This record gives sequence, structure tokens and C-alpha cells, in this order.
Amino acid sequence: MSSENIPRVRPLPQPPHPARRQIQSWQEAEHNAATWMRHWGYEDARARPGGSDGGVDVRSRKALGQVKYQGAAVGRPELQRLFGARGRAWDKDLLFFTGSSYTATAVEYAAENGIALFVYGLDGSMTAANAPARRIATTPAPPPPATPASSAPASGSVSASGSVPVSAPPPGPPREIRPGAGRTAAGLVLAVVALFIPGSDSFDPRPNQTLVTLLMLVVPAVLITSGIREKTRRRYWPTGLGLLLLDLPTAWLTNARLWRGDIADILVPATLTVLSLTAAVSLIRWNTRGTAAPKGEPAV
Repeated sequence: MSSENIPRVRPLPQPPHPARRQIQSWQEAEHNAATWMRHWGYEDARARPGGSDGGVDVRSRKALGQVKYQGAAVGRPELQRLFGARGRAWDKDLLFFTGSSYTATAVEYAAENGIALFVYGLDGSMTAANAPARRIATTPAPPPPATPASSAPASGSVSASGSVPVSAPPPGPPREIRPGAGRTAAGLVLAVVALFIPGSDSFDPRPNQTLVTLLMLVVPAVLITSGIREKTRRRYWPTGLGLLLLDLPTAWLTNARLWRGDIADILVPATLTVLSLTAAVSLIRWNTRGTAAPKGEPAV
């Protein structure tokens, strides 16, 4: 076959950039960021101006965006707030938009955590400020979905097997698990344990059943309360595990049967108590240190 008979492959047309818009308020800045995110392929990105965002101004199933309309440079605490708002949804991209600039610590933190940094102009233009942002901005947007008129088979058409194709119903929206649901469930299980264990035949509550039950209900109450009040998906499992380990020494030390044997019988629960307390304190301190702001910057 000669080269003249080989059909030429035309490059796919690139979608045009979003139309320019004057940015004169923080609401317009958020809607402009949402428009650019849809242009980059986050087709369901929507701005949420005026709400309790918890560090998020633009939401999508695949990404979270934070927008700042200010003259001062964006620092590391603002990026930490966006990172914490993502919680355990590690598959979501993080995008930050500002009309000013970024501090050196903010750029370093963004590089460590894969946060895309963008700078927008007052005319609605958008500039990528780091490598993750450039990857997002240069990735071609997916083609628009086919319309029902072009994708649906013509009336009366039959497939090769002789059957009429039936279009599948559109999938429903993904079901999201409420933040804090796990610790609420763990707290309810521990509450049931606290209500029944002190009254069992193998448990001799010391000094009395009421006080032991109340002591064992402290940790479940903390887990249930924090689970109900939680609004973001920040990391919590180290603290939760530490609280669970704190509940074990309470059950061991308040059971009088463990103190009536010889030294060998007491040595095992005493050792487990020390290990549980040490592990609980270490987990809680590690989780607190991992989410604290660096020295010299305010905590978020």
C-alpha cells in the first residue's frame, strides 16, 4: 500500500479555554475556579459559596478545591486546612487557587502532599504554579458523553445476535459513608459491653457494679459524641485505637477476681495494663503531632 492510500489521522481538537470573566468578589473567584476545574475534566465541579466549607470551596467527586480572594500570600496553614478536609478520601485531587502568591513553606508543603497550586488573574485567566498543577492543566479533558440521539440505536434496529439492545439504566449517585460513622459504631459496641460485662458471672466489680459501669462507659461516650459531631474526614484511627486500649485496663483493674490470686495471677493483667496504657498514650500523641502545624505557624 502506498503512502497516498494511508488515511491521515487528524489530531483531536482541544476544547477552548473558559471565557474570560472579571473577578471582583470572592464568589466570582470560586465560580471561576469551578469553571476551570470542569474544563480540566472534573465535570461535576460546583462552587459552594457562603457555606461552612471546612476548607473546601469547590467540590467534585474526584477533587476538592480551595479558593482565596486576598492580597496576602497564601501560607502553609491554608494548605493544611484543605489537606485535612480531604480526610481519608485519598483518591481525590487537591487544588488551591489564589489571586496573589504562595509562601516558600506553602510551596514545599504542596510538593510533599501533591497539592496543585494555581494563580488566577482578575480577568479570569489561570496559571499553574507547581508541577501537580501543570499536570492537571495539560491533561486533555475527556470528550463529552454522547447524546441519546447519537448513541441510542435506531428504532427497530437489531444486533448481530438478533436481539434488540436494551440500554442499561443510569447508575445512581455513589453512597457516601458519613464522617465519624466508624467511631460511633465502635462506641455503641463498647457501650453494650460496658453494660453487660460488670454483671457477668466471671466479673466481680470493685468497688461496686454502678461505678465500674460508669468508668467503662467513659470511652464509648467519647467515641459516640465525637463521631456524631465529626464533619470532616480527618485521620482519627490512632486516637480511636488509643481510647479502645484505655478501656481494657479499666476492665482489668476493676475486676476483684484478678487480685485474689497469687503474684503470678496478678502479673499478667498488670503487664497488659502497662502495655495498653503505654500504647494508648503513644498513639494519641502521635496522631496529635501528625496533624499539628509546624513550629512558628498557627495551628489549623
